[in-house]
Amino acid sequence: MQDKFKFSPWDDTRIKNWARSIGSYTAQAVDRIFEGVTIKEQGYNPALAVLRLSNKYSEARLEAACEFAITSGIKKPRYHHLSSILASNQNEIYTERKKADVKRQSPMGYLRGNSYYGGGKDDQ
Repeated sequence: MQDKFKFSPWDDTRIKNWARSIGSYTAQAVDRIFEGVTIKEQGYNPALAVLRLSNKYSEARLEAACEFAITSGIKKPRYHHLSSILASNQNEIYTERKKADVKRQSPMGYLRGNSYYGGGKDDQ
């Protein structure tokens, strides 16, 4: 390749650092993009396309979309997967469902100890 075409302001470490700054699932998605290409430069545009979704949607929504895609079985999430998840608000539904599961698993109410009811040393 000619020297004038070799320079790129983006490299794989810079792209991966940007993905890690968004979240762990976004970093996993970008890492999977780079694992699927033979030459690392072939992963620049797909990875940047995924990361640019954080400009249109928020970084939190992109992270939730990547989490939804990875946990639902998409081995190599790409732009078209994530943009359709974000456009149809599937990431928000997933987040709400996840919060509801956490609420169901948490113990309900407040448990008072035996000292509140006069138990303990005074029980005889």
